[in-house]
Amino acid sequence: MAESPGNSVQLELPSLPSHVLQSAHLEALCHHLSKMRFGIEKEGLRVDANTGSLAQTPHPRALGSALTHPHITTDYSEALLEFVTGTHNSPKAAINQLEQLHIFASSVLEGERIWPLSMPCLLPDSDADIPLAYYGESHIGRLKTVYRRGLGFRYGRQMQTIAGVHFNLSFSDDFWLWRAALDTNPDISDIRGIRDVGYFRTIRNFRRIQWLIMLLTGASPSIDKSFRLLATDRFRISGRTRLSEGATSLRMSDLGYQSATQESINICFNQLDTYCNTLSEAVHQPWPTYEGLGLKDKNGFKQLNVAVLQIENEYYSSIRPKCIQQPGERPVRALINRGIEYLEVRALDLNPFAPTGITEYEASLITLLMAASALADSPFNSPDERIAIEGINARASWAGRRSDQRFDERSSLKETGIQFLAALDPIAESLNQAFQSDSFTGALEEARLRLAGTHPLLSEEIENTALKEGHLAFGLTRAHQHHDTWKTARLPPDTLVAMKKEAEQSHQSEIQITASNEGTFDAFVEAYINQP
Repeated sequence: MAESPGNSVQLELPSLPSHVLQSAHLEALCHHLSKMRFGIEKEGLRVDANTGSLAQTPHPRALGSALTHPHITTDYSEALLEFVTGTHNSPKAAINQLEQLHIFASSVLEGERIWPLSMPCLLPDSDADIPLAYYGESHIGRLKTVYRRGLGFRYGRQMQTIAGVHFNLSFSDDFWLWRAALDTNPDISDIRGIRDVGYFRTIRNFRRIQWLIMLLTGASPSIDKSFRLLATDRFRISGRTRLSEGATSLRMSDLGYQSATQESINICFNQLDTYCNTLSEAVHQPWPTYEGLGLKDKNGFKQLNVAVLQIENEYYSSIRPKCIQQPGERPVRALINRGIEYLEVRALDLNPFAPTGITEYEASLITLLMAASALADSPFNSPDERIAIEGINARASWAGRRSDQRFDERSSLKETGIQFLAALDPIAESLNQAFQSDSFTGALEEARLRLAGTHPLLSEEIENTALKEGHLAFGLTRAHQHHDTWKTARLPPDTLVAMKKEAEQSHQSEIQITASNEGTFDAFVEAYINQP
């Protein structure tokens, strides 16, 4: 049990009820797990192939329209590529599509490489030289760029160059019905209600073990000095490289996607209505600092509004409930209208040793931990438990590998992780059967070996290499290696033709969207922000 500093609350690990994993239920569990679905979103900065500096070039036209292409787009910056797979029947199939997208993208990059690390490349001296993503002159395209302009004013553009992997997955309705039937007193009868309750059960448990996920997959212990720091005393300095010894994921720390303003938001992860209500309140609650920035300047909108959040996606969470949005629909409105369709796990750093940024080990491990989170009991979060979760995650991100980082008085973080993993063998074996693969028991065993110190943790490997080579040299060397991997690979001819056609069709779609603009942009922004 983890105790939050200055607080008496103790954080409990998710508990798997013994009856859920009884042998009589394992055949059904295997069947239901086989119906899981997966997708991956992977970000990566375009950088100059010689210097490792942030690319200043537009999004390559051959990759399609960043506004409308279903699989290749941009995130915050024009230089921040984002690859989005479709929905797949297994984690491996999603990674296979991610490989194809990288092969295609690398074939059109001239003098540039895809940066393999979560923490950024050589950044410009001025924030103004980090180009915002451009989505054309349609109202929705301009809104997306204004939103990014607002993020820059609020948090600085440098923070938005941090990249990661989002791992999406869903469980079938039959799984949620089966899991609900195992509860002693299920109190919901409609499938949408059961599904929403089940996904929030999973979210709460995921947040309780996020520290463990950072230990096992964290890959961002180092940064370059061009990433300007507020607290340099936390770092060991080696040339241009700054390292936090024992760190797992600076990306997930307060150096990365965290915000003092957002700490004031008490988003509730207990049920869908309270989640949507607390998130919506933040979109409509004025914030003095943002009021001081002003809504517009001589160049137009500086931000979409002066509230705590411009839109719901500004709230950074390690996991999100998701519903596919209709054109122009806000995320919360989609959830209210149709409920949760899948979960987006956002706590994964890029693995710089993997050409796609994610290996089958990480994908299998996250699948296993998410399945365990869905099966385990999950009491509602109290305000004190939320503080405890944030405290242990902060310690794990900055120094989780250090032996003095404790889960409680009896056990270190690593020891507690081994204890939690000890109960997961039946789930890993069921996943093996469900997907006809040994990758899940393999991932579980590898995780145990890493926590025990038999194999190094990923963040330890990266820290040692970055200390030896330097953050920039390490990243650029791997970027060239991965580029060479993709350049020597070949897409099937019909796949290549289809991908080129898809890119061109996306440009035509953008033209059609732009031609359909109605009314003023100001009116469009107001209508979008004030959706009921």
